[in-house]
Amino acid sequence: MKGFFLLSAMFSVSVIAAPIGACVPSILSNLINNPCALGGMIFDNFAYSGNVPASNVNVGFEMVGNEFHVMLTPATGSGFFTAFTLTNRASVMATSTQDVSATSYVIIGVKDQSNFSAMPGSSGLLTVSNAPGPNFNLTPGNETGSQFFSGTSSVTTAATLTGPGGTGSANPGLTSLELDYIQSSVAAVPEPATFGLIGIAFLGGLLLRKRRSLSS
Repeated sequence: MKGFFLLSAMFSVSVIAAPIGACVPSILSNLINNPCALGGMIFDNFAYSGNVPASNVNVGFEMVGNEFHVMLTPATGSGFFTAFTLTNRASVMATSTQDVSATSYVIIGVKDQSNFSAMPGSSGLLTVSNAPGPNFNLTPGNETGSQFFSGTSSVTTAATLTGPGGTGSANPGLTSLELDYIQSSVAAVPEPATFGLIGIAFLGGLLLRKRRSLSS
């Protein structure tokens, strides 16, 4: 019985510690329920519905300096997005809180871009909501600049495409969507226990110095 519990514990640890795959160019259906990592960022919780099947949506990832980009486009021959809902989450990787000199990272801004067809008379509305963070309403010829907010470890983004007639009526549709997350580093705050150890060491140093001065 003891061996069974030990085996179970080892199995649980191995599952928890399973490595996350790298974020590489893929199709959206491969990312649903499969998180991936790029630099110091993890992307997961992908959910999607739309007129273009998830198996025909190309997803690209890019890291440029402190910006992390997620780019979605329909595969060649699949047409434009005319109905589209997407959610995903971007989270920074945690660093050790035991190391006083460690650096942790936060997401401090987003920059979302939509590319509608360039045809005259193109119409549509892409609503992008970031939690926490700003919300955007993007129309043909419109993209956002960088929007900054208080640092957070995770941002969930929800994007919905509609048109003048509601869902499925964007004309002729959305050709691509890019979600950008801006990361920044901050000095890690030591744990209370770490502060206690530092205090004890400092006090010990003072006592040792006082003892030496008395003996001399």
